[in-house]
Amino acid sequence: MPSVFIIKEKLNNPKSWFDKAFKLANTKWKYDEILNAYHLDEIYLSEYEDHVSFEDMAESDSFYCRKISEWVEIAGGKELIYGFYSEDRLEAEFVHIKNGKCIRNFREYYDMPEDNVDEGTEPEFEDWVAVSMYVDQML
Repeated sequence: MPSVFIIKEKLNNPKSWFDKAFKLANTKWKYDEILNAYHLDEIYLSEYEDHVSFEDMAESDSFYCRKISEWVEIAGGKELIYGFYSEDRLEAEFVHIKNGKCIRNFREYYDMPEDNVDEGTEPEFEDWVAVSMYVDQML
C-alpha cells in the first residue's frame, strides 16, 4: 500500500516544512544510513534536484482519505502530487494541487463506491490499477 506525496520544488528545509505543513511540534527526525534518508516514524523524506518526496514506508494511513481542502492547505501554495493505492483493498487515491487549486482528484474505493471521485483529466486514470502504476513510477 504505497503512499507518497511530492512537492515539485526544492525546499530549503524539508523537515521543517513538513512539520509546519502537518502542524507538528517537537519532532525528532532521524537519519537512516541504509536508506540514506531522514525519517519521522514511518514517513521518509527524499530530496532530489527539483522536488522533495515524502513516502509512507510503513504503509500506514498517514496521508489516506484527506480532504482536498487539507491537501491545498498542506501544499501551502506549492505544487503537490499525492498518490496512494492498496492491492489488498482494491483502492487508490490521486490528488494534484497546483497554484492553490486541485486540478486532479481521483479516488476509487472498493468498499465505499459512493465516495469514488474522478475530477480533472490529467493524468487519465481508468481505475485504481492505473493509479497504482503511476504511483509506482513516482516512488
